[in-house]
Amino acid sequence: MNSMIIAAAGRGERFGASGNKLLETIGGRPLIWHTLYHVMQSLFLDEIILVTDPAERPAFEAVCRDLHGKIPVRFAGGGATRTESVAHGLAALSPESEIVLIHDGARPLVDGEAIDRLIRDLRSGTPAALYCVPCVDTIKVTDGDGLVVQTPDRSKLLRAQTPQGAHTGLFRACMERALAEHLAVTDDASLCEACGVPVKCLEGKEAYFKVTVPEDRVRLLRALGQEEPPFRIGQGYDIHRFAEDRPLILGGVRIAERGGLLGHSDADVLIHAVMDALLGAAGCPDIGHYFPDTDDRYLGVSSMTLLRNVADIVTKRGYQVGNIDSTVIAEAPKLAPHTAAMRGNLADALHISPEQINIKATTNETLGAVGRREGIAAMASVLLYRRRS
Repeated sequence: MNSMIIAAAGRGERFGASGNKLLETIGGRPLIWHTLYHVMQSLFLDEIILVTDPAERPAFEAVCRDLHGKIPVRFAGGGATRTESVAHGLAALSPESEIVLIHDGARPLVDGEAIDRLIRDLRSGTPAALYCVPCVDTIKVTDGDGLVVQTPDRSKLLRAQTPQGAHTGLFRACMERALAEHLAVTDDASLCEACGVPVKCLEGKEAYFKVTVPEDRVRLLRALGQEEPPFRIGQGYDIHRFAEDRPLILGGVRIAERGGLLGHSDADVLIHAVMDALLGAAGCPDIGHYFPDTDDRYLGVSSMTLLRNVADIVTKRGYQVGNIDSTVIAEAPKLAPHTAAMRGNLADALHISPEQINIKATTNETLGAVGRREGIAAMASVLLYRRRS
């Protein structure tokens, strides 16, 4: 029996995902859908073990149901490290498993032909094998402080890819030793290397890349024959009631010492609307997801601090701010004297020019809660564009 373990319990911080990047939608499907779709083209695989965070298992099960794949998929819980996660996957293999492949869930373009080639090589007697591609860049080894101490011969350097595979019994023995000795490795073939098992490199392809950074989204879409729009638009809205004993802060400007707004943070309604617009344009959840009012870390926090965090999220998603147009809706006070300072605060937090930000103010003509002077509302629209590098 030929088995595959797919590691799918990571988080994807470098990708800028709000959660597990494998559940991020790319090309109309979750990333893991593309990986499983191509894996399912294998003629030789008999089972797949998907290693996930137990809390995310229902989402992955839904993906598997959508696929209607011919290869049965079972689940195992993720561990604290990749090695532990793979160990959990090993424990879930069928007793009849003879060959095991370990694959990254974030390598969506590895097809059935590649998988079957690796299985054939292992079946022919190779103890362990993996896919590799040549290192085309010159590599520098530093002393940790940026000083170059060595330039290796790149003709002998290869970049490891997945899947990586071995005979199941052999890999189990290597895993047991790795766990017992707390071996620190960065891929699965290294477990075999550490145990003295010969590992063969098969010629991989650049198409087997791992989705890691925001730019890889565009790379994958192009490979799938799709193009992501270079611009995205978001809109945000927020409203807070007045709290007489709190300072009024709008756009990061302390406008008055009393007559402020009620909220878990400093209740800067303008900043909150802008943050939701930014997150919406970037395809992320709203500010309540990132800064819940049940978390004491955000009690009384400056919304400017939260805005800087949102700016980091947008940047990690691969976007830059084109422009922001916003409106504060309030019967009082007059905001015109403060809008220049507000624009400067937002521009500083978002690393853009004040000219890219517009802040308008209007009344609600005595209508509704705002018109009755019960609170202040704000709306914002944002244009994001994808960074070129």
